[in-house]
Amino acid sequence: MEKLYMGAAFYPEVYGKDLPTLEEDIAVMKQGGFNVMRIAEFSWSCMEPHDGVFDFEWLHRIVDRLYANGISVIMCTPSVTPPDWLTKKYPEILMMNDDGNRKQHGARRHCCSNARIYRNYVRRINEKLAREFAEDPAIIGWQLDNEISPQGRGCSCPTCMALFHEHLARKYGTVENLNDRWYLKLWSQEYESFEDVPHPHEKTWSHPSLIAEYIGFQSDSHAEFLHEQAETLRKNGAKAPIGTDMMPIYAQSYPKTVGPLDLVQFNHYNTRANLRDVSFWFSYMQGLKPETPFWVTETCTGANGAAAANGGEYPLGFNRVNSLMPFAFGAAMNNYWLWRAHPGGHELMHGSVITSQGRPVYNFNECVDVAKILTAAERFLTETRPDYHGFAMSASCKVGVMSPAQPIVQQFDYRQELINSWHDLMGGGMLPQVQEPCMPLDDVKVLYSPYLLTLEEGDFMSRLADWIRAGGIWIAGPMTDIRNADGAKYMDSPFGLIEKLTGVYRAYGMTAHSIPAWVDWNGTKAETGIWTDVFVPGEGQEVLARYESLSEEEPSPFSGGAAAVWCPVGKGGVIVVGTRPSREALQELVRFAFCRAGIALSTRSSANVLALERSGAEQGVIAVEVEHKPGTMILSGQYRDVVSGEEYSGEVALKPYDFRIFRKIGG
Repeated sequence: MEKLYMGAAFYPEVYGKDLPTLEEDIAVMKQGGFNVMRIAEFSWSCMEPHDGVFDFEWLHRIVDRLYANGISVIMCTPSVTPPDWLTKKYPEILMMNDDGNRKQHGARRHCCSNARIYRNYVRRINEKLAREFAEDPAIIGWQLDNEISPQGRGCSCPTCMALFHEHLARKYGTVENLNDRWYLKLWSQEYESFEDVPHPHEKTWSHPSLIAEYIGFQSDSHAEFLHEQAETLRKNGAKAPIGTDMMPIYAQSYPKTVGPLDLVQFNHYNTRANLRDVSFWFSYMQGLKPETPFWVTETCTGANGAAAANGGEYPLGFNRVNSLMPFAFGAAMNNYWLWRAHPGGHELMHGSVITSQGRPVYNFNECVDVAKILTAAERFLTETRPDYHGFAMSASCKVGVMSPAQPIVQQFDYRQELINSWHDLMGGGMLPQVQEPCMPLDDVKVLYSPYLLTLEEGDFMSRLADWIRAGGIWIAGPMTDIRNADGAKYMDSPFGLIEKLTGVYRAYGMTAHSIPAWVDWNGTKAETGIWTDVFVPGEGQEVLARYESLSEEEPSPFSGGAAAVWCPVGKGGVIVVGTRPSREALQELVRFAFCRAGIALSTRSSANVLALERSGAEQGVIAVEVEHKPGTMILSGQYRDVVSGEEYSGEVALKPYDFRIFRKIGG
């Protein structure tokens, strides 16, 4: 995409089809530098007020007026909020709770994605919508549904259960095979037929394999529902790129969902306390379709919320850096939710760009500043892409579903621990591209895979082994490669691949809190964390870290045992890690891997600064301070600030929430 966009979610239908606030809204949009609006995602009842009675005239007027004022449009399909007349006529399309009761009309995402009647009505409204707007030059993209993902343990309606049983039959062939692979002789759980396999109710101590399988099935159902919508749009003339806005959770499989779509759309709501967390997600989103800029379809100028605002902090400068950060990772758009605050309803206390009365919010000037920076930096940002120098980090939606069903360690949060690992790499000149196991390894030289419970995702295990033998360096662990595709343990080894590939031997393992210990990471000492694996190295292998007792009074049975081992394999090798490394230890392990892979450390910075190198038509680096305190970065060579035009080299001081774009001009 050759253009950058700043926009918002716009709901003029809230105020009536005569659109009394439209011209006032457009005037403020132009004042703020907004060039795109996202509309219609919740407006099915306005498009089709009665069954088979359609009205798009009001929507055309909005689109035409926006476009006449230089504002493009993302058109949304309205499937997330079906009208009351539809749910009254066909109550069987509503999702079913664990207790057997249907959800009620009046929420959103309350219909079952597998309900065929619902899908038929969704197809009909989407056909009409596409025919109305497919050729409209204002439409630069389409959004399907809204924040779709399994809710809790998913819908338990008869339709879903019948389809789930068909899914099990296709996957396992016979119920005896399912019983064996899930080890269902335990507790006499064996089933006589696939139809006997129950929904994993939240109030039941359900089998972890059943939980993960059902959530995966629900995710696949949602993905199929979205793909059907995309196909409907395309068949009816839609040419603009199609995506679906997704939240930073793992219950819905990102790879399966966005695979057939044209681009990745992402919603997030962060605060001062966790702003840096979203940088992990930006890298992840960019990695799903590396050649296509992703879109942030929702974030907020300040406090989000529903009937009450949240308790987060949003100091001056937060809106600016939060809005600009995605562009450092390859985004082409940042949208706020929402434009004009709702006057009533479920989310009347959610933050916005202007108030319900049309008055700009306290940090509106930061939106204006963002628009100016994007204009000044548009050429550089559109002609360069993030450059991770061949370093990647594994993140898996499959494990994201498997892990909550069997966390391995109490309170273990796979998603947050991935983010923590990402944080530990900040500032060291070694920021990785976050990528799913299904993504290619062709351009990867070093891969870090923390807490990747299973490698059995498609052909990942075999591709990984071949990649290592050909020269790749894999940092494995902790808690990596310890489950098969069904979430069960391996019987011949604690690992599916690691021992067979490397020859290293795991003597034993336990939770880190069972017997606390120190780890000596090449001179840096830190306590064990989350898990403790003790390794026995094989011939030609190098111990990189050893366990030590906390004190003479508290001796450890594995004092002197190996906590991390370098295992050469073919032209590459594996660093097996038995416990969560400290920040300093992880960076030391990565430097070790970089040395063997021939990767030079990139731009260094303080730990509160994201330093992202860019390459393409030009070279440069983007610096983002994410913790609201002063920071530094070190530039190697001569650079020019793309916005101010000033030249810099060496150490550069950054202000709290600073965002700087440097183009390399020499050295």
